[in-house]
Amino acid sequence: QEVEKLKKQMSANSTRLPLNIECFMEERDVSGEMQRTQMEQLSADTFNRVERTLRG
Repeated sequence: QEVEKLKKQMSANSTRLPLNIECFMEERDVSGEMQRTQMEQLSADTFNRVERTLRG
């Protein structure tokens, strides 16, 4: 749920946005910040693989 919220916020602006995930692994909470450019860099490889698959 938090990731979906962050994705929508990133679509609207490129500033640093807070990320808080409760009980991520073994009841551990995770928090931090992320910018849209960071998310794009982290997901670029996955996006490219999906695009290649769709183009066949």
